[in-house]
Amino acid sequence: MDLIGLQNIRGQVRAYQVDGEQWTPRTELKSNLVLYDWANILSKLLTIGDARYRIGGVYLEFENTTSPGDTVSPPTFDRTRSITYYDELVANSNRDYLRVPLTASSVQSTGSGLTNNELLFFARSSGLTGVHGKDFSYAANSVVFGASLVAFIDSTDATQDILFSSFYFNLADQQQKLASSQVGLEWQLTLQ
Repeated sequence: MDLIGLQNIRGQVRAYQVDGEQWTPRTELKSNLVLYDWANILSKLLTIGDARYRIGGVYLEFENTTSPGDTVSPPTFDRTRSITYYDELVANSNRDYLRVPLTASSVQSTGSGLTNNELLFFARSSGLTGVHGKDFSYAANSVVFGASLVAFIDSTDATQDILFSSFYFNLADQQQKLASSQVGLEWQLTLQ
């Protein structure tokens, strides 16, 4: 019997500049890290069919910098990351995150049978304030430097969220919040 494991799940993320309905790619696809909590999500979906455990959105992690064009030093993390990390951002004077719903999702099978099934998730920044109350704007020099793919168990209660995977941009790929556009993400997961 084959076990479901990380060798069977690959993920990649690409950033976009979003002007209205126009999505313009800003980076190449970057790898993400599937976290241990992915098993909590999948087990509820497969055993009791609880649709609340589907992927519902993205956390866009940002920092307000001193000057336009500044980059951010991302933290290190491993597969044990959970929403506790995001809860603790309240203590950081410059970092926060946006909790944004998906704008679209789809399943695209590129393989035969049950191999190479690709799931696509799209989300974009919205709002002017992070979860912990920090400004998210061009004027604040907000830089999106990382993100997490998240199951929103209750869309009105972030304390129940479960992280599926996370990643950070390379310094050169971090996304400055522009005055006239939003930051968008395409998140691909391939199940083999």
